Amino acid sequence: MRPIEKGKCPQIAGTDKVVTEYGQWRSDLCDRIGEYCVYCNMPINHALQVEHVVPKVPVSGAPAGAKLAWDNMVLACGPCNRAKSNKTSNISLHYLPESHNTHLPFAAIAHSTIPKACIIAPAIGLKRNQLTKAKRTIKLLNLHVVDERDKIVDLRWKKRAEAQLLVNSLYDMLQSTKVLAGFDEDKFAKNIALVAKGCGFFSLWYTAFENEPKVMEKLTDNTIIPGTALSCFDKTNGFKPLPRNTGTDPI
Repeated sequence: MRPIEKGKCPQIAGTDKVVTEYGQWRSDLCDRIGEYCVYCNMPINHALQVEHVVPKVPVSGAPAGAKLAWDNMVLACGPCNRAKSNKTSNISLHYLPESHNTHLPFAAIAHSTIPKACIIAPAIGLKRNQLTKAKRTIKLLNLHVVDERDKIVDLRWKKRAEAQLLVNSLYDMLQSTKVLAGFDEDKFAKNIALVAKGCGFFSLWYTAFENEPKVMEKLTDNTIIPGTALSCFDKTNGFKPLPRNTGTDPI
């Protein structure tokens, strides 16, 4: 899950923008963070849904989130939005892309019994409280689910697996090409980032190219792919991922 930074409220003539319907934030969100679901990072080619991080009409007894406030808005795909629904979500219970380095607590893995399916699991090495929080987040969004019904509506697992094949292919291409005379590392790295921009599923790219600083530089370049939280990647150390928070839960 890509950590994001969508910035402060958009302004009109020096004043914070005010909307009367939360869907009016759609174009601003696309400009700031790109046309991707913030949870599964699948590209959203149509029907971009403006999603309330804290539900505007929550389950009974839970606090409601602001209905129109910029700070409570992100973009989500249909499957993530439906899975999350009006369930309670907050930074004390879940890892959320505006508050944590959400690349760190999750891993994409092949499904144990279903070919060509890639699902999300907790990353290896998490502490007990981190593991609990990661599992809770995965369950909130059904990121572990493979939907094989005839009238399938959730393709995240399939598209993620297809993206993994593309990532692996470009990684192998880089390794075989970089040894050739005249290899232009900067240009090749930028082309990889441009492919990643169209593909989405950014943590797959971060994981594969973690030891390729030039590629990581381009993958985290907000002029190529907007909205990545740059504080989550260490520019002085090859753009290695960094915790966004300190203390007892440094993620």
